[in-house]
Amino acid sequence: MRYFSQQSEANGSDTRCVAVVYESSVLRDRAVGFCERLAEGQKFSMVEINWWSFPLLAQPLAGADAAQKAASADVMVFAMEARGDLPNEIKFWVERWLNKRGEREGALIALLNHEERPYCVATFREIYLRHAARRAGMDYLSHSAPTAARAIPDSLDSYSERADQMTSVLDTILHAQLQNPPLLYPPGL
Repeated sequence: MRYFSQQSEANGSDTRCVAVVYESSVLRDRAVGFCERLAEGQKFSMVEINWWSFPLLAQPLAGADAAQKAASADVMVFAMEARGDLPNEIKFWVERWLNKRGEREGALIALLNHEERPYCVATFREIYLRHAARRAGMDYLSHSAPTAARAIPDSLDSYSERADQMTSVLDTILHAQLQNPPLLYPPGL
């Protein structure tokens, strides 16, 4: 919530536009609670919130209208399950609003429902949203703790984490004693 207070002060605006994309009614309720907490702690006089379900975004006319509104949103919230990949219709919709957004600042928030083994590995959905936020020049925020021991595959964090690991194969190589040093040239040359 401190992030939004800082952004509000920096932008000098009294109104914030929040767009919420949700996968199910249960996750919509979770997003409602999040948005209520978000609005309570802010100094702006008005918060405009748009709500779109996955099935609604898959409809051509409703999806196009939602993409236009999402392009001007200060905050995008995705309330969805963590597991699996996003449906293609939703990916197409995300790409549509990203292309309309331009270089506006903002935040993309992932409210991902982790049912089993929370915070162990970044899911396909989280990776996709992180990349979308980066491409849009938006800040990416999620409900997971910043100290959670996980890294996104193929990121600098994951490479750094792997560089610090000592595997049994590497340990064997590093501690092997050479019996006879290899000859660079065969004997007699």
